Amino acid sequence: MNVLRDASAKRDRLGRGRSWRTRLGATASIAILFSGLLTPGTAHAGDIVPCPANITEWKFIGINRSGFIWEGYRFTTLSVTPQFLIGDGRVLDNNTDLPVNYTISSSVSQTYTVSASTGVTANVGSYLTHSVNSSIVMSRTTAIGVTLATTVPAHTRLIAEYGVEGYDVSYAIEAWRVKRRNNVPPTTGDQCEEWGWYPQRTIAPTHLEGWRLRTA
Repeated sequence: MNVLRDASAKRDRLGRGRSWRTRLGATASIAILFSGLLTPGTAHAGDIVPCPANITEWKFIGINRSGFIWEGYRFTTLSVTPQFLIGDGRVLDNNTDLPVNYTISSSVSQTYTVSASTGVTANVGSYLTHSVNSSIVMSRTTAIGVTLATTVPAHTRLIAEYGVEGYDVSYAIEAWRVKRRNNVPPTTGDQCEEWGWYPQRTIAPTHLEGWRLRTA
């Protein structure tokens, strides 16, 4: 009987040990899970460095226990390709042996707008006009009723296109953050945290609008 009781007690102790180790393992797993969830992403865990001199814009974005939070933006141009943004067009055929006169008029209106989905509120328009071309506008709608008189030579197909000059622009916005004790914009040399890198691409229209002629 004593042998049976000793064996039963040993099993109870082993069972309690396994139960304790199981609970400890589950607790450790939960701790690891939450540790992974709370780890900041790369955009929120940048190095702390002196603020660059070529930050073009600072914005006050909030306040917390650490102080006043400012966010600054720096633009980097990746590529710029000129484009003619076509809003309307005509094909003018002359299959005769003599020149033919045509008069055409734009009848379709098209709107082109600079787009930017950055996660930040940087002044993209200012960057585009200062760094790409001063004729860029944030939005342009082509006009209706603009006429063109032209002569198509014999046995020629002429393509007339109405639109605006523009640019296909690829760029990046780099964001930096600074915590200050007073609500004053940061200056070069303050301690900045690298906050994010936002690649962008947009079609940027200009105010230059009209007909363009080319042969097929």
